Amino acid sequence: MKLNKRIGILSLAATLAVASGCDSYFDINVDPNNPSEVTLGQLLTQSEVTLVNSLGIGNNGMSTPTSILVHQTVQRGSVDQYVVSGDDFQITTSWQNLYSGSLEDLKTIIDQGTEEGSPQYVGVAQILTAYTYSMIVDMWGDVPFSAALNPQEALYPEYDDDAMIYPALLQLLDNGIANLAQASEDSPATDDVIYGGNLVSWRRLAKSLKLKLYNQTRLVADVSAQVNALIAEGDLLRSGADFELEYGTSVAPDNRNPAFVYEYTLGNKVSYISPYFYEIMTNQSELNDVLTGISDPRVPYYWFKQLTDPADAQNPTEYTDDNGFLSIHFASTGVNQGWQQDRSQTVLGLYAIGGRYDDGKGGEVNTSGAITGPGTVAQRLYTHFASLYTQAELVLTEPGVTGDHRKLFEDAIRASFAKVNAIAADAGAPLITAGAINTYVAAVLAKYDAANATGKLELILTEKWIASFGFSIDAYTDYRRTGFPVMYDPNTDDLPYTGTSRQYPVSMAYNSQSLTLNQNAPTQKNVTTDRIFWDAE
Repeated sequence: MKLNKRIGILSLAATLAVASGCDSYFDINVDPNNPSEVTLGQLLTQSEVTLVNSLGIGNNGMSTPTSILVHQTVQRGSVDQYVVSGDDFQITTSWQNLYSGSLEDLKTIIDQGTEEGSPQYVGVAQILTAYTYSMIVDMWGDVPFSAALNPQEALYPEYDDDAMIYPALLQLLDNGIANLAQASEDSPATDDVIYGGNLVSWRRLAKSLKLKLYNQTRLVADVSAQVNALIAEGDLLRSGADFELEYGTSVAPDNRNPAFVYEYTLGNKVSYISPYFYEIMTNQSELNDVLTGISDPRVPYYWFKQLTDPADAQNPTEYTDDNGFLSIHFASTGVNQGWQQDRSQTVLGLYAIGGRYDDGKGGEVNTSGAITGPGTVAQRLYTHFASLYTQAELVLTEPGVTGDHRKLFEDAIRASFAKVNAIAADAGAPLITAGAINTYVAAVLAKYDAANATGKLELILTEKWIASFGFSIDAYTDYRRTGFPVMYDPNTDDLPYTGTSRQYPVSMAYNSQSLTLNQNAPTQKNVTTDRIFWDAE
């Protein structure tokens, strides 16, 4: 559901509010501009938008630093050297917005909806709450949970053991599913900017999220019975019903994809495409041979090359190739790393943020909008193809789980291509042909058939990593819990100007301000050793 529809709804609501206000003109003790209670629909809209923007790729989203950590993008700055600080902008902003924004609103929906007899609103809020906390745990580990958002009883909430939070989230998802099935006169509709009030999609999402959580804990718990039950039931995410927020075309107010706005319209081209990611997808990698011999036809949808000839770069370059691709290396101290390349660098493209489809003609992306993209591409959180990759991993790795992991893997790859083509169709860009898709799938499956169990898992998670471009938190989780996909190591790439003395961050630093203000908070963590409970090393 697109955000521009919501703007019309809010405008209508404002008009109605003015009209109804005439009846209570003489009620001088009521401030019409500050209602004592916000409607469930308004709360739901705001909580969904805040959640998505806090986790997505963009100036305020956690997928920005995690995309660097999983080597899909490169940015100059502290994360570039594996420095993860509790004062980093995305970390502090996301933590604050998730707790004080999205979760606060969702708690109000649950409390107010229960009181008003609106169980379907309550069910949606419970599912969103469970998802939000699961992502917070996956990034930070021990966090405020049982006593969070209840300042009357716990002004300084303690940090719960992360391993104890997951079971509560699974129960919360079950509670949400049960509430969706209850009759209710007041139900989400257009105020639900994710699923438009489609409760079947919410139910399938909840069950898919349960499967996701079981998969993430499979190395520390026996989950085969629960997984088998969910897979056998078959009530999981479907094609065309991804958990995502579609953006609109409005400029004032601006409801386009936030990363598109930041990278394409404000002149802030801070994100480079990782050369490691680029070389794997274009069959040029000498550091990772998992897909050697296979060129990925999704490349022109993933990034846009402003150059057609590297000789036209505005400044000396660190990394270019004959096709006009221009970037910088992770953890580089090279003499050309710091040169400004805003008119020359390869930028995020159509699939990730609604940027430009690369037709090979080049052109400068600037604030004039002459070379641009639609800016409407959804921020994906959990997709049909991601659910299929999860199922393939579970069937492959868990002895008690039944199913055809090869078929699930193939279905996941094809679903990821279908997603690219759906985005391309909406943007009026060329589609990836069936022949190109079939050739790619056949080549990957040939490698899959020849691989042992470990090699098969690597292929599943590498393909999932590639498809995750634009939302990288789950890829960050996958790598920490399995070691796949194999990540770039600046200390072993044979380049004299790349390297870092820091170890890989296995969790995020806590928001420094929250530690200072909460007298029951723990000390700041060591992000290279304080692992999430599902990380079996």
